[in-house]
Amino acid sequence: MCIRDSSYIAFSINALADSLRSNPLLNSSWENNRIRLKHDVNIGIAVALEDGLIVPVIRSVEQRGLASIQSELNDLTSRARKGTIKLNEVKGGTFTMSNLGMFGIEQFTAILNPPEVAILSIGTVTDVPVGVDGEVVLRPIMQVTINADHRAVDGAVAARFLSALKKALENPWLLLT
Repeated sequence: MCIRDSSYIAFSINALADSLRSNPLLNSSWENNRIRLKHDVNIGIAVALEDGLIVPVIRSVEQRGLASIQSELNDLTSRARKGTIKLNEVKGGTFTMSNLGMFGIEQFTAILNPPEVAILSIGTVTDVPVGVDGEVVLRPIMQVTINADHRAVDGAVAARFLSALKKALENPWLLLT
């Protein structure tokens, strides 16, 4: 199953914001040879255009519900593709998410968007055989990869973030509490 449904992306953005709140070093920037922690979680969404890439920003994601994230995602990506997005709507991101799942790409490493200190790559969801209670069953699996600026974030910090994100994506009801 390829990720074509933007509601799944909205849910992933919500889980990402929750994980960034519990791992604040990843919601920061590297400026003037130091880390600047950001209070708001402003998620940049990489959007492919005919002639390049643009990264609209959904602001204060940590304060939004799924419907608000979905609406903003739809609006920004539509206007980005039409070329009517405003300059201030592509600035101020604190973390970027890149999704190639709609192209059937299972795993990739996105290029960091400075001064942000990390970017998340999301691949397509595929049914994978896994062992559950001694039986082999198919489960939907999504590969995610993080690319981080090691001047600000080391591997252990990135691993804790990925662990929190995995937990949020596998247990969506936790995001409702």
